Amino acid sequence: MEKIKSHFLVAVHCAALLFLATDIVAAPATNASPAQPEVVEAEPGEETQTKTQKSMWDLVRVGGAVMWALGALALYGFYTAGSLIYVILFSNDATKDKKLVGDLVDSGATAHEVLEAEIQRRDKAAFPRICEAALEESGGGKPAMEDALVNEGAIQLGSLKRGLRPLQIVVAVAPLLGLLGTVYGMISSFQSVEIAGAGGDKVELLSRGIYEALVTTATGLTVAIPFLLLYHWLGRRVDEIGVNLNRHSKVFLEAFTSGGQRGSTTTTQYKPAAPPDALQPAHSAE
Repeated sequence: MEKIKSHFLVAVHCAALLFLATDIVAAPATNASPAQPEVVEAEPGEETQTKTQKSMWDLVRVGGAVMWALGALALYGFYTAGSLIYVILFSNDATKDKKLVGDLVDSGATAHEVLEAEIQRRDKAAFPRICEAALEESGGGKPAMEDALVNEGAIQLGSLKRGLRPLQIVVAVAPLLGLLGTVYGMISSFQSVEIAGAGGDKVELLSRGIYEALVTTATGLTVAIPFLLLYHWLGRRVDEIGVNLNRHSKVFLEAFTSGGQRGSTTTTQYKPAAPPDALQPAHSAE
C-alpha cells in the first residue's frame, strides 16, 4: 500500500507541475514578438491606458493565503482519495473474498494460517478479519461464530464508512475557505475605494477588487465538487461491500457449521441449519 501511496503522490506533484507549466508555455518567448495588450482610448487630456489579461497563476497569487490553504486542502483530498480507492476497490475486492472462502473450506486444520497470510497480503481488507474472529470462536459452536461474524462485521464496515469522513471535511471546508477569501477581498476592495477618495476611478477599483476576490470562491467550488462526487461514489461502493460481506459470511458460516471443514481432521460437527444474515443482529442461540 505504501508503494501505491508514493506513486499517487508523485502523480499529484506531476499534475501540479503541469498546471504551472501551462502558464510558462502560454507566456511569450523572449525571442518572439510580445503579446499585444489591449489599448483603451482615452479622452482628450487623459493618458492612454493599456490592459492585459491576467494568467491563472497571477490570479492564484492575487488570492493570497486562502489560495495556498485551498491548495493544501486539495493535496490532502487527493492523498485521502487515493488511499480510499486502494482500500475500497482493491483490498475489499469481492472476487478475492469469494476465493478466500473456498481456500478456507479446503484448508482444513490450516485455516488460521491461510487467514494470517491473507491478512498480510490485504492488510485493509474486512472479510479476512471477520473470518478470523469467527474461527477464534469456533470452539463455542455456531452461536458463538455467528456472534463473532456480526460483531466483527459491524466493526469493519463501520471502519470503512468512517474512512470517508476526511473527504466530507474537504467537501465542506473548501467552499467555506473560498467564501472567506472572497469576503476578505471585498473588504479590501471597498477600503481601496475609500482610500482613493474623489481622485480615483472608483468603478475600476471596485470592479477589479470584486473579480479578484471571486477567484477564491471559484477555486473553493472547483476543489469541492469533484471530491463531492467521489465521496458519494465511494459511499455507494462501501454499501456494496456490506452486501458482499453479508453474502460471503453466510457461505462461510454454512460451510463451517453444516458439515465441518472439507479435509479437516477435527471431529467437531455442528447441527445443520439455515445460515442467518451474518451482518444483521444475531438471533438468540437455540
